[in-house]
Amino acid sequence: MNRRRITMVVAVALLAISCSGPSKMAYLKDMEDGTEYPASPAPEIKLQAEDRISIRVMTKEPELALPFSDAAASASGGDAGLYTIDHNGCIDFPVLGRLSVAGRTLEDVRDEITSKIQSKGYIKDPIVRVALDNFTVTVIGQTGQSVMKVENNSINLFEVIANSGLEPAASDIKKVMVVRTDEGKRVSYTVNLQSKDVFNSPVYYLKQNDIVYFKPKGVQLSPTGETALKIFSSTFSFITSIGYVSWWLNGRR
Repeated sequence: MNRRRITMVVAVALLAISCSGPSKMAYLKDMEDGTEYPASPAPEIKLQAEDRISIRVMTKEPELALPFSDAAASASGGDAGLYTIDHNGCIDFPVLGRLSVAGRTLEDVRDEITSKIQSKGYIKDPIVRVALDNFTVTVIGQTGQSVMKVENNSINLFEVIANSGLEPAASDIKKVMVVRTDEGKRVSYTVNLQSKDVFNSPVYYLKQNDIVYFKPKGVQLSPTGETALKIFSSTFSFITSIGYVSWWLNGRR
């Protein structure tokens, strides 16, 4: 066998080995460079039953805010300024009484409390801060699971990947499942992270208590079994390629 034929045999064998490895993973494969796509801001979070919200009332004269303080909240069944929304969508707030908050944004609740405190003459210029205390996202994948605490009430699917510590290469990123609970009902959505259409999905921006499930890609093996399979696959491809090329060369003699 001359040098040219030997070179051909080696080249084909190396190609077969390289093709036997896992394919490269790519996000947003259908986005084109320099092309503008519409971008929507993260929607405002709406409160739901069983959510916990933190409410703080402040003023330049601290004594005026005492009736709305943590001590007053604890006496009314709260926990250091935390209020759990009941199944009717309400909370019991000191002085102001029962407030309906489910289905409303944090800004809506803040504005209502501020308005009521002013209109009843309790405080002229109150500063009211309302925050969601239980914004968490459960992430499940091939390498484990975790519950992520979300800051600033905003997170998207790519941020989940970046912060969860999961290995997306072991997952089918074309079929990521998000399970959402809304108004007492659970709904599942499937999104493709390789497509720009993910930005238009109702679950691209996640909500409190969403579950993100990264399904495993194909047959999953233990680390030992996976290594053995890769070695076998590469060796088999190498032997097959050499056999094919040898048969082809012998046939031309």
